[in-house]
Amino acid sequence: MIGEIPIVTFDTNAHNRLADDPRSESILAELKSMCFRFAGLSIEELFAAPSSRRDALFASCRKIKSGPSECFLPSNLLTEQLISAHFNDTAVFNWKTVDVRWSDCDRSIRNPDFFPDESVSKEQRELQWERRHSDKRRFVELRPELQLIFDAHREAPPNTFQEAISRLENAGNSAMWYMAQRYYDLVTTMDSTEVAVKEFAAACPPFLSLIYAVFLPWYNNAVRPLNIGERVIAGSNDLYMSVYLPYVDIFVSDDTDQEKALREVARLAKLETEILSYDRFCATLPVSV
Repeated sequence: MIGEIPIVTFDTNAHNRLADDPRSESILAELKSMCFRFAGLSIEELFAAPSSRRDALFASCRKIKSGPSECFLPSNLLTEQLISAHFNDTAVFNWKTVDVRWSDCDRSIRNPDFFPDESVSKEQRELQWERRHSDKRRFVELRPELQLIFDAHREAPPNTFQEAISRLENAGNSAMWYMAQRYYDLVTTMDSTEVAVKEFAAACPPFLSLIYAVFLPWYNNAVRPLNIGERVIAGSNDLYMSVYLPYVDIFVSDDTDQEKALREVARLAKLETEILSYDRFCATLPVSV
């Protein structure tokens, strides 16, 4: 366990379940015995809900705020903070001491008028829809090229994500580390080396988790033998939640595909985080039905 009391976070689907759960008051009472970390990405997704639904979701969030809690930055900004801290002083870098809290959100979420702007909410919905579909489209379009490479080398595509990622990690000039360098260089505006980025990933579990996660749709949509290989499906936002895993003891989801994907990420990144379904999490609590 990270601290003296369990640290828990909810995926967006779990927040939706809690808002509708007739046992919500009992569950909220039990959450006060834990530290709740709001994932900034979930806050963005809750904000993207239609206004009538958004009110109920943030009313539930305000109740969570009555117990020990804090908000963490959206996944892209959190990653930027970590990369900047490493780049600015590699010798003393410690991911656990980098401040990734979202203080403005922490204060604002207590306000009943938090994010009331419907036009901005609509923009957020459209952004998330485009991200989800463009990411999948990009890898689907890559499939014919990769299949030609497998055919040219007379190799069968890997049947599992474990096999696929192992090939990437062990290959020279690996696409995995090229992708890691792209993330790193976008923040630093410098040209990093593969060695430097590997050192950063080894020292920063949130970043390593992200790199594993972004290759899940690559495997599933471009590499996996159709109708044969292991299916590990999750949307882009579901996978970007991976950056929060090292910061919590328990990650709660209400999406079976996301649970499976994040368990795979946690295993590869050697995290101790427990990933539970909403129902399984509630079953661990002394909650009256």
